Amino acid sequence: MELEENKKRELRAVNRDFSLGEYGQSWTKLERYLFIEIYNVIKDFYLSASDENIKTFSSESILLKLPVNRLDKSLFKPSKKNRDLMKAAEGLSKKQINLKALGDDGQWTFRFISMFPEICYEPSKDRNKILIRIPNSIYEEMVPIESYCLLDLKLLSEFGSGNTIRLYEIFKSYAFKKKFDIEFNELRKQLGFFNEGNYQEWKYFNAKVLKPAVKDINSYKQFDIEVFYEKKRGLDKVSFTIKTHIIQDVSKIQVLNLNEEINGLTRIPNLIQKKYIETVLFFCKKKHSISNEIELTEWIISDLINQQIKLEKSFNFKHSMNSISKQIRNGNYTKPYSHIHLVIDEISFDPIIYEEIKKMVSEGNHDNIKDEYSSEQIRANHFGFIIDS
Repeated sequence: MELEENKKRELRAVNRDFSLGEYGQSWTKLERYLFIEIYNVIKDFYLSASDENIKTFSSESILLKLPVNRLDKSLFKPSKKNRDLMKAAEGLSKKQINLKALGDDGQWTFRFISMFPEICYEPSKDRNKILIRIPNSIYEEMVPIESYCLLDLKLLSEFGSGNTIRLYEIFKSYAFKKKFDIEFNELRKQLGFFNEGNYQEWKYFNAKVLKPAVKDINSYKQFDIEVFYEKKRGLDKVSFTIKTHIIQDVSKIQVLNLNEEINGLTRIPNLIQKKYIETVLFFCKKKHSISNEIELTEWIISDLINQQIKLEKSFNFKHSMNSISKQIRNGNYTKPYSHIHLVIDEISFDPIIYEEIKKMVSEGNHDNIKDEYSSEQIRANHFGFIIDS
C-alpha cells in the first residue's frame, strides 16, 4: 500500500511520559496497534471529544468499548481477522507492570499490576465492540497528558514490527527537543528488553533492532520525521537527532481533570465528571431504585460545588463521590441533598445476604459489612449487634 503525500493524515495522540515498554516484554505489531486504539478511546474521553465508547468510569477502573469496525483492515489478514484479533487481545491480557525491589533487610517488595484484566468479545451479542477494562493504577498513568506527541496512524500500519512502532513512539516523544541522548540500557528498557535480558550487547541491538527500525521510519520521512543517531566508542549513551518534515499542532490539546471546578452558574460538570457521576448512580441503582435520577444528579452537583467552595485546593472529586455513593447505597443521603428519591423497598430476611454477612463476621470485617449493606439489611438478617456496637 502506497501512502499519498497530500492526503490528510489521521493522527493518534499519546502521553510521551507514559512508557509501557519498560515494564513488559516486547510487543507484537498488532498488540501495539490495538493498545494505541484503546489509548485513543481514553484520550478522546479525557480531551472531552467523546464518551460514546466509555461504558463505565469509576475510581476502580474504566470499562471501554473498542469499535472493531474502525480497526485498520490492512493490518489483518482478511480471512483470519477474528483469529488475529483474538491473538492480539490475548497478548494484551497478559501484559502487566512488575515492580520488584530487594530491600536492605534482604526482603523482596513487589507489586504486579495487570494492565487489561478483562478483554471480552462476543460477536453473537455485539460483533462491533470489544469490551476492555483498565484499572485506575494504569489509566491514571496514561492520562496526565501535559506532554502529548502525535503518531501518524497510516505510518503505524506500514511499519513492519512492534519494535519499529515502539521506537517511532520514542522518537516522536523527543522530537520537540530535536537532539537528545539515551543511555543504552535505558533504551533497551523502554523497548521491553531490559528485564528479559535480550540484546545486552550494543552490536546485536544495533544490528537487529535499532538500525532496521530507523531505516524503516526514514523510508517514510516525507510524511513525518527523519532519524539520525550515533554511539561513540567507550560511551554508554546513544545520541539521536530528529528532523521533523511535517509540523503537527498540539497546542489545542486540553486535558480534562476530575478536580476541575464546576461553574456555579452553569452547573455543568466536564465530560469525565459527568461520566463518573453516571457510573456511581448506575451501581447505586443495583442497591436501590431511584425515582428521579435527574433531580438526584442535580443535588449531587450542588453538593460537589459546595465542597469545592469549602475545600478549595484540597477538594478531591473521587473522595467526595465515593462518600456520596456510600450514603446513597446505605439509604441515608440526607437533606439538603435529600434521600426522598431513593425508593427503599421493605427489607426482609434474605438467606443469601445472611450467609454473606455471616462469613464477613467470621472474618472480623464489620466495617466492610457496614459499607456493603444498609442498616435495615443488617438488622433484617439478625446482625443488628454490628450496628449497635
